[in-house]
Amino acid sequence: MFEKIIKRSYYRQRHFDAPLLDERIKYIQYWSEKGRSQSTLKAIANNLLRVVEFLHLKTRRIVTLKEVKNAAKSWGSYRYNHPQKRAKFSKCGEERFTWYAIDWLKKLKWLEPLPEEIIPLFNRIFERRKALRRHINAPFLEERLAYLQKWADDGAALQTLRFIAHYLLGITEYLKLHKKEVITLNEIQNAAEKWADRTAGHVYLKQGFSNVSMIRFKSVAINWLKMIGRLKCPRKQASHAEELIDQYVTYMRVEKGLSENTIYGRIFTLEDFFKRIGSSCSLEKVSALHIDEILKNKRDDGCSRRTIQAYASIIRVFLNYAEGKRWCQRGLAKSIKLARIYRQESLPHGPSWEDVKILLKSVEGNDPTDIRDRAILMLLAVYGLRCGEVVRLRLEDLDWEKEILYVNRSKTAKSQKFPFSQTVGDAILLYLKEVRPNTDSCRAVFITRRAPYRPLSPSAIFQIVSRRLKPINSSLKHHGPHALRHACATRLINEGISLKEIGDHLGHQSLESTRIYARVDLVHLRMVADFEIGDLI
Repeated sequence: MFEKIIKRSYYRQRHFDAPLLDERIKYIQYWSEKGRSQSTLKAIANNLLRVVEFLHLKTRRIVTLKEVKNAAKSWGSYRYNHPQKRAKFSKCGEERFTWYAIDWLKKLKWLEPLPEEIIPLFNRIFERRKALRRHINAPFLEERLAYLQKWADDGAALQTLRFIAHYLLGITEYLKLHKKEVITLNEIQNAAEKWADRTAGHVYLKQGFSNVSMIRFKSVAINWLKMIGRLKCPRKQASHAEELIDQYVTYMRVEKGLSENTIYGRIFTLEDFFKRIGSSCSLEKVSALHIDEILKNKRDDGCSRRTIQAYASIIRVFLNYAEGKRWCQRGLAKSIKLARIYRQESLPHGPSWEDVKILLKSVEGNDPTDIRDRAILMLLAVYGLRCGEVVRLRLEDLDWEKEILYVNRSKTAKSQKFPFSQTVGDAILLYLKEVRPNTDSCRAVFITRRAPYRPLSPSAIFQIVSRRLKPINSSLKHHGPHALRHACATRLINEGISLKEIGDHLGHQSLESTRIYARVDLVHLRMVADFEIGDLI
């Protein structure tokens, strides 16, 4: 090795005669394999000679960081006072001595643990000691570590953690957190704009103002400052309508015991109701004519009779509660006339089973998204599960030893057992092995693919089905998950399965809920149509 990089035999012999020859040669070979030039390898060899000499290394021993720093200063003073070298003191030379000493001794495991290595999370994120020191010596270390640890616990990738740590340093600097107790949203906006425009005079960043950087800065800053209690959010004065809705929500949640999904749907309806009333008219002045006008406008907006009935029903229940609180006129709730709805007036809307086969065939690829979507679509189409039932599936609900799937029904809140079919089981197992992130922080079966990991929302399930079903049959009235439940029921009834068995399969409490599918039993209806009554006429 030395024959290649050092030409003069005198200097080459110095390297051979110095202690720890094998250790130095291995280190130089390490950098040679990294592609370093001959001149760089020669500089590394010379630095190792200085490290051995000024640290007095002859055999294996543990070296402290203080010894390395003192040796680096001794080397600088030696060069400065040497009669032949006549070199000026070089801060860069001292840092280079320190860097090679630390790196070489760390690889030999002869160096005591460095201060920055005491924090395991930073050691996972950063490899270079310079980056470690920069993040450790910056202000608000504990607060930054707590935020990073939260993301790490949620399964964030190292690249994501490194990105967040980088932004946290920028936030502490640009917002001058050491001078302020609380930060406003306007200050975050101004700092984000400066951060996004820092590329103007930056050595490496030359692309100009970055809108993406501004958005990311704001997002990290708001979430972090909110977590550590340093964000000052303007208090929005709640309107009278919002106060009434909040009281009603408490009543629904505490006294009625309604589910959060039901409460959310009613809040959406009530907000629309108060918006249509307008700020100029309070609830105390609302009359039956006002409500009739609102329902008429809903019909003019294209809403169906069933939608208007559900809307009016929610409003009537709310006004009945409001009467008890004396928020509105007495008898207002009884004045609301619900739209007439006839039982079984409509047919269930769903794709044909041939369309379902095409749908499942479209997700047979090896793409992670296809693997996940196939497992979801199989549960919806084969078992006829509701969207919420798929969302609530947990890893504990999959009993692989007994090959049983446990489903918590949305309507009855009871658990129902299904035997695993081969195709559905294989689809779910492939998703769990190949696609689902390996995290214990979230026990739901279907979770987001990126951290922070959380269960897929019902709207995400709807988008998965709708995005893939629309291209297959755009004429369908509904393209959501419930359409596949209808397709499952229709297929079962066309195969001659009894209504009782279909109802049990779908989790219906009453046969009346299942009876509607008898109207789409085309096989038996066609047999009735083809029946010859002969001489009976």
